Amino acid sequence: MLAMIFSLIVEQSSQLTAKKYRDSRSYMPIKASPFGFQKQFDWGADIHSLDYDGSLLIRVLRNRNKNSGIEVAFSQVDGFRLLDEIVLAHYWAAEDFPSGYPVLEVFDGGWAKEEHERLGYARQQREWIIVTAATCVSVFSTHEPEIRDAAWPAKA
Repeated sequence: MLAMIFSLIVEQSSQLTAKKYRDSRSYMPIKASPFGFQKQFDWGADIHSLDYDGSLLIRVLRNRNKNSGIEVAFSQVDGFRLLDEIVLAHYWAAEDFPSGYPVLEVFDGGWAKEEHERLGYARQQREWIIVTAATCVSVFSTHEPEIRDAAWPAKA
């Protein structure tokens, strides 16, 4: 019961934040499409772990109550950021945002466009977003990610 109440509070908070951003003049819609892994994940999806050593490996749980999901591996990255999903709520408030897919390629809008406009990059960055209900990872990489099914040992 408590989990259901918390879920409703989070959902209402996300809707209010999304409305605030939609109503804002600075709102920049995002154009993205599912990449590689075409199965939709449920509301309980979350980032399991993130490892960076020049390459980037992101493990995404299908559901917080399970120990399986996908690994999204970038052989090279130009930058990445990990954000609470509420910070990005204004993006997926758009009617045409591809909800439920864990890996998206961004074609317009997003972090890359914001940085391009703010810093005046000579070339537009290629951007990917790994989206879950709790956490999101935005990645700049010129290389497409490799996506594979995976399972991990349960955390103690």
